[in-house]
Formats: sequence, structure tokens, C-alpha cells
Amino acid sequence: MDKRKLSKIPQETASDEMLKFAERATGTHIVTCTEIEKDLLMLMFYPVKGLKKGKREARIRTFFSKTDYITQDLSVSKVKWLTAALDRMDCIGEFYEYHYDWDTEKRTYIPKMFFWTDGDLERVKNFFKEWAYENDKLEWTAVNRFQEMIKQQRLDEKHAKETNPIDKVMETVKEVPESFKKWTSEKAMSFSRYLVYSANSKKTAVVHCTHCKGTTIVDRTKIRLRNNEKGTCPLCGSQVTIKAKGRMPRICDERTVSFIEPREDGFLWRYFRIRRWIGDKGTDVQDHLYEIVRTFYKFAPDGTPCTNSYEWREYKQSGHIRWCPNEGFINYMDCILYPDNLPEAWKKTPMKYSALEILSKNKPTTQIYYPKAVQKYKDFPQLEWFIKMGLYNLALYLINDVYGHAFVNRDFHRTRGIYKKGKTIFEILGLTKENTRILQKLDGDIDELRLLQEAQDSGYNLKADELERFYKIFGCNTTLIRKENRKASIHKICRYIEREGTEYRVGNQGNCWQYSYMRHKERPDVREERIQNCAKDWLDYLNWCKELKYDLNNMFFYFPKNFKKVHDRTAAEYQALQDKKATEEKRREEERVKREAEVMKKLLDEMFKENAGIDNAFLIKGKELILRVPRDAQEIKNEGAALHHCVGTYVNRVAKGQTHIFFVRRVEEPDTPYFTMEYNKGRVIQCRGSHNCEMPQSVKTFVVAFEKLMKEREEKMERKCG
Repeated sequence: MDKRKLSKIPQETASDEMLKFAERATGTHIVTCTEIEKDLLMLMFYPVKGLKKGKREARIRTFFSKTDYITQDLSVSKVKWLTAALDRMDCIGEFYEYHYDWDTEKRTYIPKMFFWTDGDLERVKNFFKEWAYENDKLEWTAVNRFQEMIKQQRLDEKHAKETNPIDKVMETVKEVPESFKKWTSEKAMSFSRYLVYSANSKKTAVVHCTHCKGTTIVDRTKIRLRNNEKGTCPLCGSQVTIKAKGRMPRICDERTVSFIEPREDGFLWRYFRIRRWIGDKGTDVQDHLYEIVRTFYKFAPDGTPCTNSYEWREYKQSGHIRWCPNEGFINYMDCILYPDNLPEAWKKTPMKYSALEILSKNKPTTQIYYPKAVQKYKDFPQLEWFIKMGLYNLALYLINDVYGHAFVNRDFHRTRGIYKKGKTIFEILGLTKENTRILQKLDGDIDELRLLQEAQDSGYNLKADELERFYKIFGCNTTLIRKENRKASIHKICRYIEREGTEYRVGNQGNCWQYSYMRHKERPDVREERIQNCAKDWLDYLNWCKELKYDLNNMFFYFPKNFKKVHDRTAAEYQALQDKKATEEKRREEERVKREAEVMKKLLDEMFKENAGIDNAFLIKGKELILRVPRDAQEIKNEGAALHHCVGTYVNRVAKGQTHIFFVRRVEEPDTPYFTMEYNKGRVIQCRGSHNCEMPQSVKTFVVAFEKLMKEREEKMERKCG
């Protein structure tokens, strides 16, 4: 619509009849309709309040064509255009007043804007007849319907400016090969294989494999069948998680997989979500693969990556699911990378020698922060060394290490990690050649590297099997590695824990869902959990023995038989010791509080001896209120509980003389908590009542008088000392 042409149309004003009619009108606006030319209509909105005051000007006027509408604001001298629909304009308000009769359950719409003449209404109906329905009961329904259509067209045109370029780019994306789909099911989801068993007798069981779909009868004396333990399928030989049929709910395992598509100016990184649903009987297995994110990579001359990313989701609450600019609504960074088309797919980019395909082949079920590897490889090219040396776990940690915790500065004493500025792999790892080979043999991660560094610094030659065994049991316990911190060799300690932890307790086994699926992370073997739990409890047991002053040089105490029973008994002894210490500390604390109370009582007695207290031991009388010194620590805690504030936590500070607590009570109720006052360093810090309420005027006056007297006494003491 031509705004210049519309603005030149003369503005109509209200007639004398409209002014007279407005005096008895109850609505908000009177509307007139003028047909400017064919397919161009003008509506004038006159506010009733203005008409009653004799103002003839309209508030707004709206122009309608068959394809658009626009509103001119007439309340300002300068031409101002509004694009909002009429039912969205605050300046004219609502079209109808809505009422609902609860007795008859009928809805009533009372018009607040009405047309001046029947001719005005007829012109509106004729103009908007294309958008009117037979069952329309309200006059403005067709107008609102037309404006909603125009609003949607405007919105579609606005969105098209963003979506059309996206669609053009997406048309160049190719279909993923069938080999990728097969790899996703066979390799990426290979962890999601279960052997479901049901016992026929004590010696035999029927097993069903969710991978090969086979069913057979096995001898339980030869094959160990325990719920949630790892095992091997007797039919296809694949690694499986064993599940008892009666304890297996419906399972949903999920992973994010990615595919690199080559392009002329870089590559396209495509992310897919795969979900595997397995029925509670293990026979119904379904895989669902769908794409979630596409990231286009280009590289600057210095190797810096530049990306444009899009995600498959609802576009701006429009109800349409399509490719949208990536705003981070979908979590996709941790993923499994398809290796079979690498490095050919990005051979024209700086990533061609990154060796990430080797890492992916050797970690086929592990989700890694691969997109971060692009920047990590640019900043730390030695990442390639780790992968080609077979240090896959260390490379994985470096890639996932968003905050750089893996890197250390060797200037700090006894700091463990990777030295980024090292010139050789041995300097980077901080290991000798022999220990580097051990790390390679085990494919050690960052924690195993730290254990090796600790053993090397302490002069202990740790063997590969010892390190692997120790790490599985104790994790990254660098303290226990050192000889001075243990009473036996690592071999003996590990052998003891393995023997005692074979049938050890494992967490909350009552919650079946907790151990039933591996949706985002693969769950370790239950047997490893038992041994690790035993190791944690054994370390706690050693600390308790030190507190109880047991001789840990005696192997009878260091390696007790029937550890679980000894652990529980020692825990009870340790708790009894802690309770005894707590009781003794509480007694000493109360004694200190009593001494502090006596000192403060004497001080107050000297100040108020002309106003002797009601109770010579603990009460000092004022006007309507009295000030009382707490008898002991328990009375301070009771005060806090009664008034629902935190004075009970001040007991330790009162005992140490760091602050002083007084009770403000009413004279007629000296034993009922009223307000609690904290006094320290010559002033009242706070005075709080029930639920930390503020002081009324009477308490404020009392507190100010007390503070003044204390200040005067301190000045007298200073003059005497002077």
C-alpha cells in the first residue's frame, strides 16, 4: 500500500449527530466506513470519551485493500503508521465485553465498538465477504480473520528471507550411504547387546541373544549367568550384558553418531541420534536413526575453522519442523564418528592428518567431543602422536578436556598431567621410555598416567599388569602408590581386595531401573563395582584403625579375614569414639559458655547495681523489659528454636568469646523468649525476634539505652587505665 498516497486523503471528523449520540452511548468507539476507491476501504475510529468532550477527531483510521492493511495514528501531528492488527492495539481496546452466565451456561458478547450507520456496516460486510462464514455471529469476525491471514503472510515472507537460503544449502546435501547405517547398528550400538536368561533348573537355563536373535539351552555350571554382569553369547560370540528375564524392563539405549560429508570448500559434519528399543522379553528389537544437526565447516588460511550450523526442530514456534539456525537446543557434541570414509572426506582441509579415524575405529562405542578435536588439533598438533602411538584413552581425554585440566606447568611441585610445552613425547608425558611403553601397552588414560608419574617420582618400578590391576581397584589413588603409605606390596593389597570383594555389596540393587539400561553411558561390569566398593571401604577402614590406634603393622589388622564383618564392627567402634569426642567437646563448650556468662553477668551487675535484678544470678531489670544472660549453651540453642532464628549456631563463637548473646524478655514473662540480642566490639550487632522480625519501638529504645551505658562504661575504664 502507498503510504504517501494514503496520508494525503483528507481526515474526516465527527458530525453534530455523533456528538449528541455520544452523550448517551455506552461503548468505547464509534466507527465509520468509507469506500475510497475500488478495493480500498477506510475505517475511522472515534473515541466516545472524546466525543462527549466535544472533540471531533478520530483516534486512528485503518485502510484495507484485498491484500493488505495499515493503520494511521491520528493522535500525533507527525504521520505515524501502525502495522498491528486492530485486536492488538492498546489505543482502542477490546471489541467486545465478554460475559458468561453460570446458571444457563451461555456466553454473551456485548459490542464496545459499533458502526455509525447501517450503510457503514453493509460496506464492511461486502468488502470482507470472502472471509466471512455462515455461522459467524459477531460483526468483526471476518475483519479479524482477514487480518490474521495477512499477518501470517507477512510472517511467512519474513521467515522466507531466512529459510530460503537454508533450503538452498540443504538441497546440496546427499543421502548417507547404507554402509553408514549398517555401521551404526553393528559398531556404534554394539554395546547394546543383551543375553536374556530364564532358569529351567539349577543346572540349565534358556538364553536368548538380542543381537543374533538365537535361543538355546546352556549349562549353568559352565557359563556364569548373573544379572547385569558382562559375558559372551554362546551362539554368536559377541560381548553381551546378561539380564535375568524377570528383572528386565523395556530398554532404551541411545547414542549420537556423526558422518563427515566432503564438500568443495570444506566438509559437512552431520549428527544423528540412534535409539534402540528392546522389549521386556528381549525378542523385540527396534533401531530408530534420525538426523539432528548439520554443521558446515570452512577453514581460514591459518587453519581456523569457520562453521555454520543448523538443527532439526520446530521453527520459531510456528509448528513446522525443519532445518533451523543452531541455537543450542539439541545436545549433540559428544558423539561417535563414522571412520570408514576418513581421511578422504576431509583431505582438502587441515584435518587430513589428524588420525581421528584411527581413534574412532578403536573406540567404536565411546562418545567423544569430536567437534572440539578440530580446534584442539590446531592448538595441540601432538594429538596426532597420541593416537598413532595407541594412547587412545589419553587422546580421548585431551579432546573432551574443555577447560584444559589435562595440561600442567612443570614448575609446580608434584603436579601430575601432560606438559604441553614438551618437545618430545617423553617430555610431554613426563615419563621414561620404559614407562611410556607401559602406558602404550595398557592404552592408559590421564589417571593411569598420573599413577605412573607418581610411581616414577617415588622410585617405584610399576609393571603393566600391576598398574592395570591397581587402577581397576583403587582408581587414581596416587597416595597409596607411594611405598611409605602402605604396609604391603601392591600385589598383596590387590589380591586381598579381589578375594574379599568377590561377593561384596553393590549400591542400591533394589532400584532395577538404575542398572537396566545404558542410555547415555555404558555401565561397568557388576563384578568390578563389587571390588571397587570393597577397596573404598578398606581405605575407610584403615583411617578408622588409625583413629582407634590399632597397630596396622600387624597384618591381622591390616588384612583382616571376613572383611565385611570386621568393617561393620570397626565402623561401629569408630562411631562410638566420634560420639564420645562430640560429647566431650559439647561439655567443654558449655563450660566455656558458662564462664563467659558469669563474666558478662558481673559486668552487668556493676553497671545496673542501682537497679538490682529480679534474679540476682541472671536477671537485670530495666523499664518494661529485662536483660538476661544465657545460663548455658543449651539455653542459647533453645532460644533459637523457640524464636525460629539462627542464634543456636552462635554457641561456638560465644564459647570462644568472639561475640556475646543476651536475652531481652518482658518483665511479666521473664522465662518466655521475646528478642535475642548480639553484642560485640562496643555495639549491638543485631536484635531479632520471632522468625527474624524487626524490633518494635520499645525494644529499640531499650537496646539504644543498653548500648549507651556500655559505651559510657568503656570510656570510664579507658580513663582509669589512662
